[in-house]
Amino acid sequence: MNTVIHIIRFLLRISAFILALVFVLPFVILGILLAKLFKNHRTNEFFLVYWSRLLCFICGLKVYVHGQKPKSPVFLVANHVSWLDIPIIHSLMLAGFVAKSEIKYWPVVGLITMAGDTLFLKRGNAKSRKGVLNQIKKRLQNGRSVAVFPEGTVTDGSHLRTFHRQLVHAAVETRTPVLPVAIKFLNKDGSRNDQVGFLNNELFLTHVWRILTLPNSTVEIHCGDLVTDYDAGARAVTLQARSFVEQELLKNDYMSANHQA
Repeated sequence: MNTVIHIIRFLLRISAFILALVFVLPFVILGILLAKLFKNHRTNEFFLVYWSRLLCFICGLKVYVHGQKPKSPVFLVANHVSWLDIPIIHSLMLAGFVAKSEIKYWPVVGLITMAGDTLFLKRGNAKSRKGVLNQIKKRLQNGRSVAVFPEGTVTDGSHLRTFHRQLVHAAVETRTPVLPVAIKFLNKDGSRNDQVGFLNNELFLTHVWRILTLPNSTVEIHCGDLVTDYDAGARAVTLQARSFVEQELLKNDYMSANHQA
């Protein structure tokens, strides 16, 4: 019975996704391109936020925001559990992400990421990192927000990796507020939903299949206080931002432990 429900749920969601790609995405991309042509940041944000909310709805995500959405520009840092983290954050605000260069060539996803002001970084390439760092500075100075996943990779959501500070230097040098954001996928009882992240290095398509067959999921975006202690340096700013994210995630890990007990 569960298998049948999963298949029906998958077919409904994949059908809705295909319809959105055919009938909605072309207008979204056209709107974004026109907004960029006329340098209308507000319209650009409207189209990307609209598309991201639609994508979250199709995937069965109910997104709740805690804390106040800041005014641009900010340098947003968040934990990374799933490819869904990007539309989740973009459902809140437009913030050009820094992503690995391979994503640019993914079908559909690559087109969407390029429309979303994404900066592409070649991992392990010092020249690429320097170039991206300079682009981030330029964007922040022009009043545009940037978002990064400072862990550098996804986790299964059960722990938080080290936050790398290389790109945070851009925020410190331009004196741009750093916004720490904790993304939490939750079960109905408030415990952590461990079915949303990548499991055991699974393939991307396997992960997408599971996401589209899951029951509706609750997602919370927790926005922390802006970190502006620039004189303390990038390391201190990064640690302060990580501390907020870690403390938020620990609240639900505690509930998960009690639930399992």
